[in-house]
Amino acid sequence: MKNLLVKFGGSSVADKEKIESVAKILKELAKNNRLVCVVSAMGDTTDELIAKAKSINKNPNKRELDALLSSGEIISSSLLAMALENIGQKAISLSGLQAGFKTYGKHGFSKILDIDTKRIEEELDQGKVVVVAGFQGVNEENDITTLGRGGSDTSAVALAAKLKAACKIFTDVDGIYNVDPRFYPAAKKLDQISYEETMEMAHLGAKVIDPRAVEMAQKYGVELEIALNTGKVKGTIISEGDNLEKSIITSVSAVDEILLVNKELNNFKISELFAKLADRGINIDVINQTEIGEKSYVSFTSTLDEKENIKTIADDFEFIENVSKVSVIGNAMRNETGVAARIFGVLNDKEIKFYQVSTSKISVSIIVDTKIKDQVMKVLIEEFNI
Repeated sequence: MKNLLVKFGGSSVADKEKIESVAKILKELAKNNRLVCVVSAMGDTTDELIAKAKSINKNPNKRELDALLSSGEIISSSLLAMALENIGQKAISLSGLQAGFKTYGKHGFSKILDIDTKRIEEELDQGKVVVVAGFQGVNEENDITTLGRGGSDTSAVALAAKLKAACKIFTDVDGIYNVDPRFYPAAKKLDQISYEETMEMAHLGAKVIDPRAVEMAQKYGVELEIALNTGKVKGTIISEGDNLEKSIITSVSAVDEILLVNKELNNFKISELFAKLADRGINIDVINQTEIGEKSYVSFTSTLDEKENIKTIADDFEFIENVSKVSVIGNAMRNETGVAARIFGVLNDKEIKFYQVSTSKISVSIIVDTKIKDQVMKVLIEEFNI
């Protein structure tokens, strides 16, 4: 039998009934596969643990926070293994340490260095379903580390790569849509999408899968499927695909809680400014520099929760809040002329004002006031008949 890697997110194992439902799905899959299941923490457990930590210490030590947060996945993996045994399926739960995850980097956002799969393969050879606690590993100092939000997706894909297995990510949606169906009821589910487009969508607002997981899947050739957690509906396949030469617009997406920051450089060199931002671990997205006469100005975007951190660098930043980034995604940007012209043409026709623009090989993103975000998305959806 072939190895198969499946992953269930927190909403899929949020309570006793859901854990028992997942156990039944796994027992069925185990009939024809050597099965490994990666799980997230139950429901909102991670957020609840963070809140508990901050009730004790407003700025908890990152090492101790990782040790605390890792317990969420250990709980869900243990309960799922118990549920499997209760219905007659041999199973074992493994923590990140027991599963062989070796990590490096800072606490709270570590990266996977390697996985020693010997223990997992031994358990598979005994006919067990191996349930692995996602989101965690152990660094060279033998301390528990976590991989950051979405880390269970990355755990699953990394294991699939090591075990040379296909990987199914089960969620509470039945696949990837070209637009968030909660916003646009006529949104279409995509049967297949490329790694590149999925990564772009994940970075630009779609919350179906962690972009690091997609990047790893592409690097190691892991075929991914995003599917409904009932296990009964065909989902969206993420692979290299056979439509890379077709000029298509795949998606329109949006990211909220963007912070637009403006600053006159005066006695600041731009290199000095961004070095200080980097030193404070502040992620920067869109950057523009403008020269007006003898004066130089820079503007950039970050996230709203970085405002106070940015203020520590200087006292003359101008902050614009309540802005969003709306993006048009698809390889038509690369393969077809006139896409950008259509975007700016329709924005001009509708008299829609925007602050900044950024582009990649397959996307155009514009920064707009959040109050007109929905209007902008609808205009672009209609323009490209998505």
